[in-house]
Amino acid sequence: MHNSWIYLNGKLILGNEAGISPYDHGFLYGHGLFETMRVYKGRVFYFAEHVKRLHAGMKILGWPGCPSADELSKAIYQTLQRNDLQEATVRLTISRGTGASRPDPATCGSPTVIVFAAPIQPLGDDAYKRGWSLATVNICRNLTSPLCAVKAANYLDNIVAKSEAKDKGANEALLLNSMGQVAEGTMCNLFLVVEGRLITPDKKSGLLPGITRNIVLELAQQAEITTEERQVSPEELLGASEIFITSSLLEIMAVTTLDGRKVNQGRKGKMTAFLRRQYQKHIQEWLSIISV
Repeated sequence: MHNSWIYLNGKLILGNEAGISPYDHGFLYGHGLFETMRVYKGRVFYFAEHVKRLHAGMKILGWPGCPSADELSKAIYQTLQRNDLQEATVRLTISRGTGASRPDPATCGSPTVIVFAAPIQPLGDDAYKRGWSLATVNICRNLTSPLCAVKAANYLDNIVAKSEAKDKGANEALLLNSMGQVAEGTMCNLFLVVEGRLITPDKKSGLLPGITRNIVLELAQQAEITTEERQVSPEELLGASEIFITSSLLEIMAVTTLDGRKVNQGRKGKMTAFLRRQYQKHIQEWLSIISV
């Protein structure tokens, strides 16, 4: 990984030879944004949507300028081509840039742009059949903070939450918000199935609206599945017939255990399986019409 080629501020360089200033505010204060993207057959899945979210985050943070979509696209595809990758993950990171050692973003110059890519390592059919376990953690999403809607480089809440979940023997954490309602995971959005209805916490619940989340909602609506975006209580999860999580890298993963309790008798549910098939079909359809 460290010997692969990365993009850093307009140049391709080996990862173990790259370096940023110690005064970069991404390093000093976590003042940065990132996007993790999935690459299928050399093409970045829903690139435009990822960049749109990135630019929205920059606006929320009050950045005076941002790299264009064309510039970021060129950086990503140069990195993929230099590393000869077709099936991969891409991490795009943009920090506020180098400035004074005090937390004053007005002292920063141009943003620091970094792209690195790695071969994808799929979990395999057995993992998707088995599903993941979730554990509710103590860290919660602060509904008063605009950063809930930002994919920020400051990831400490998520790291602490993930560590707590791991200590409880779970694959992933379930975060509630400051009102005690369900929000999301550290790296994923959550869906539940109740009496044939597909439910997911709404954007006011303190979650980062995922690209995959939006696709799943669209696919469900196309299949005439009743969908609801609203507040979800932890008690509702106990009565759900199915639970699953979504992200760009996981795609759709069944949750078969929640806080030590089995969901759907510890098996992937029918709607989860159906939507996963529809998602895979959608990827192939997207590939047939999109160009690099």
